[in-house]
Amino acid sequence: MITNADLLALDGKPGDFTVKVRKRPRYIDADKCTACGLCTQYCPKHLSDAYNEGLSLTRPIHIDYAQAVPATYYIDPSACMSVQHDTCQICVPVCQSHAIDFSQQPEEVEIKVGAMVLSPGFGRIDDATLEKYSYGEHPDVVTAVEFERMTTASGPFLGEVKCFSDGRHPKSMAFIQCVGSRDLGCNNGYCSSVCCMYAIKEAMVAKEHDPEVDITVYYMDIRTQGKDFDKARERAENMGVKFVRAKVAGVTPWENNLRLTYSTLDGKHEFKPFDMVVLSVGLEAPKDAQGIADITGIELNHYDFAKTDTFNPLNTSVEGVVVAGAFQGPKDIPESVTQASATAGIVAGMLQQQRGLGVVHKSYPDEKPMDEEVRIGVFVCHCGINIASVVDVRKVEDSVEGMEGVVYHTDSLYSCSADAVKTLKDRIIEHNLNRVVIAACSPRTHEPLFQETLKDAGLNRCLIEMVNIRDQCSWVHAGEPEAATDKSEDLVRMAVAKARGMRPLPEQTVPVTAKALVIGAGIAGMTVALNLAEQGFDSVLVEKGEKLGGSLGLLNHTLNLDETASHLHKLVAEVEANKHIDVLTKAELKDFSGFIGNFSSVVAEEGGAEHTVDHGVVVLATGGHEHRPEGYLLEENDKVVTQTELEHQLAADGKAPKSIVMVQCAGSRGDDLNYCSKVCCNHAV
Repeated sequence: MITNADLLALDGKPGDFTVKVRKRPRYIDADKCTACGLCTQYCPKHLSDAYNEGLSLTRPIHIDYAQAVPATYYIDPSACMSVQHDTCQICVPVCQSHAIDFSQQPEEVEIKVGAMVLSPGFGRIDDATLEKYSYGEHPDVVTAVEFERMTTASGPFLGEVKCFSDGRHPKSMAFIQCVGSRDLGCNNGYCSSVCCMYAIKEAMVAKEHDPEVDITVYYMDIRTQGKDFDKARERAENMGVKFVRAKVAGVTPWENNLRLTYSTLDGKHEFKPFDMVVLSVGLEAPKDAQGIADITGIELNHYDFAKTDTFNPLNTSVEGVVVAGAFQGPKDIPESVTQASATAGIVAGMLQQQRGLGVVHKSYPDEKPMDEEVRIGVFVCHCGINIASVVDVRKVEDSVEGMEGVVYHTDSLYSCSADAVKTLKDRIIEHNLNRVVIAACSPRTHEPLFQETLKDAGLNRCLIEMVNIRDQCSWVHAGEPEAATDKSEDLVRMAVAKARGMRPLPEQTVPVTAKALVIGAGIAGMTVALNLAEQGFDSVLVEKGEKLGGSLGLLNHTLNLDETASHLHKLVAEVEANKHIDVLTKAELKDFSGFIGNFSSVVAEEGGAEHTVDHGVVVLATGGHEHRPEGYLLEENDKVVTQTELEHQLAADGKAPKSIVMVQCAGSRGDDLNYCSKVCCNHAV
């Protein structure tokens, strides 16, 4: 992992690239730095904290946030007096680990790689676009990113919402949607995808902080296009958040607050005062997008996002260079994670021949023999104020004093941060602990990290017990701090009792069946099978119908006028010709058993023949089917058809009716299907 670095050049071909990178000096030896923070206390200069959107001050020598990776401080050369003027250096003698090194110089390195993934994220909307809303003129007009840092428990205001102008808590707030998105005035003629949902989330968070605050969201269209996203909007409405469909013309300072000028759909112009205005800013391509394109040779689209095509949305115009995340186009967190996984699969296929080469196996110290004496260490996490704002963490920690077997207990701000994990390891060794109890957040996400730490300290990874005092205490009892604290004490006490009886468990390994069962042979299932085949893995592709292709075979063109038939034929031919893929059509899954890495399934064909398939993973790619709602005379009048039926009619005779009415959300976002089906609008267009 190389941080604080710049990409300089890319040469070569797929499988044999040479990347040149410039590593900028941190002026701190990361191996020596213990992240104690003493140096920053003595640094005499202040500067605006860019990580917190300028809402707080920091020092030239700092760390952005507690969970930063690597967990070492660095020096901002543009603000450091020693780097700029060869003076000061007060921090050097202060550092007890002698980690500060002003002699560091930029270093250029060449790295041999087989593929490149571009995921530089997104840029920010230019301030000039925000000025018409009085951003920069009035302190109580803020961007959604600034508001996010304000409401964050570990942010500069510790989650407190207040006006910048005078520090009062706002009693009325307006969210303005599509700022810098769907706006040809700033050349951003696209939807940024995330703004509606993050505005809804931030509005609900503000309501949780102050249930009495009056919040109005002004929007052109609410685009809650995701699983359960409509339900989030409904929750916000139930909490009292108002949604007004309008076009906001501007925001002007007015007496002690701000006046919003807007027009509604019926043509009326209205004015309304608010204490605070939040601008839901969209996503732009990163500022250095053109520089990345010049170095890698990839093409960009009209908006400077990486150019890709409909059927290969992660492949750039340069073979061996793929893209993931918001650089491919605006998208939210789940989509970014999905793309990252898909990109990893594509790259793994490219590098199939190199699999297993250059692997470095981590070594662990030998496990310490278990003493008869039980020595338990209890670690309680503040999680910023995510837990500590409700639960009295110090009281929970003190409650374990004197418990049988407990020889050490402490609390920490973030137990999962790199410095806290190192401290955990050091305390296990220092106090000869042989069992550990950690009261923090969910073991679903953090238990593997702590188990790894135990192994590093010479303990069996099973000698840890986690207590979820976030989900089960501070979250569900947010309005009952005393009850949440009492419950946390009970849970920790039970965990200590359980820890006293824990014994080490030996590591076991089982063979894995390197084969996949893919259910559904539409475009998703076939793409999965082909990617697995590129990586050298076998798969069985099971399709209920007679032909491969699924719903893709029902379409003629995409929104971008890409022909679907030619791509489908190409995909089917590749699947049928691939020796790693067995295709079973007119077949269904009849039985399924086993566990991860070792499943066994029975697939029955239409004629009655059954196949037993041993496989390590299963991929469900069964897709969806067209909803046929009631109440529109569908199947009662032959002039009422679905979009798919119209598509077939146009393909069959090429004739279109003289007049067509498209009815959107037929069955979606209603009593039938309480969600947005996402594809209907573009399909209709």
